[in-house]
Amino acid sequence: MDSLFVPQTEASTDSVPPAQRLDFWESRNAAELVGLRCSSFAAEGLSAWKRHFDLGSLRLSDIRGNEHVIERPRPMLRTHPKDSIFAGVLLTGDAFFYQSGRCIPVHQGDLIIYPTTLPYLYGFTGDMRQIQVDLPMDAVFTDRRILRPNAPMKIDSSLSAGRQLASALRCAMSEFIDNPLADRAQLTAERIRTLLEALLGGDQARVRPGKESTTLRLLRAETFVAEHLRDPSLDAEEVARHLSMSARHLNRLFAAKGCTTTHWIWSQRLQGARDELATAARSVSIGELALRWGFATQAHFASCFRAEFGMTPSEYRSGPLGAPRAGLSKRPDPAAGGVQ
Repeated sequence: MDSLFVPQTEASTDSVPPAQRLDFWESRNAAELVGLRCSSFAAEGLSAWKRHFDLGSLRLSDIRGNEHVIERPRPMLRTHPKDSIFAGVLLTGDAFFYQSGRCIPVHQGDLIIYPTTLPYLYGFTGDMRQIQVDLPMDAVFTDRRILRPNAPMKIDSSLSAGRQLASALRCAMSEFIDNPLADRAQLTAERIRTLLEALLGGDQARVRPGKESTTLRLLRAETFVAEHLRDPSLDAEEVARHLSMSARHLNRLFAAKGCTTTHWIWSQRLQGARDELATAARSVSIGELALRWGFATQAHFASCFRAEFGMTPSEYRSGPLGAPRAGLSKRPDPAAGGVQ
């Protein structure tokens, strides 16, 4: 008969006086997870709950709370050393994460991966729930092909491949948390490690050939494009170099989306420009916005915008906003008309 895998620890602020909750939460985190400072600006003070599960080679945490900020400042790296990779999927709420000079918005469904050996700040803007992996570095880097991260990595759930990976990791963690059987612990840990090592190790990681490898490579391509959309030098060759593959091979990956790498880049730029057009002040001209998103002229931007969304940028700005049209392959080649 299966035996339940009992959570290693559980903690809640519910029975703690409000004035003592921050100190209580910091001490429990230092003892069970990682040394942190905690702040809360909620009128009722910090309200938080968590459970930790020990799977041997890694630990899982289920963390819930109201709006608050956690910080691991540089002095705490010395007083509370910890050499792990944290990977958390935000199930509820919105947040922001700062590390290594990068401030990253985190939305529901996103996966954020980061090292505990560098200072960081993680802020939750409202009620939140996150499930998190604590993977010790010495359990990961026995293989030199795995890259030691020196900055946070966000897996955006709005990207199709990112959604697949975040969903796979979330399912592996949630299924165990909901039914923590001891005889499933090792299998769950191996499944989680395989997904994370594939991400950290790039194309050299030990992933199964076939669909999973293709999904991970497409995810890295989508993520690189999303992070460099405003870089005027971004093109298919640059993305291919980042992934250490040929542009022809990269195009095969994007063929699953019904487009080439170049069309994907410009589709994302058009969507970014459209989103900014809807929110930017009227003092920002359409020509300025076109240049921000890599178009050489306002006329070319207007032509591509109309082909993609069925209206000109001016018509879109004056509203009512229309529904975008699908059809990457029907749009004129964005590389034509002087775009660099």
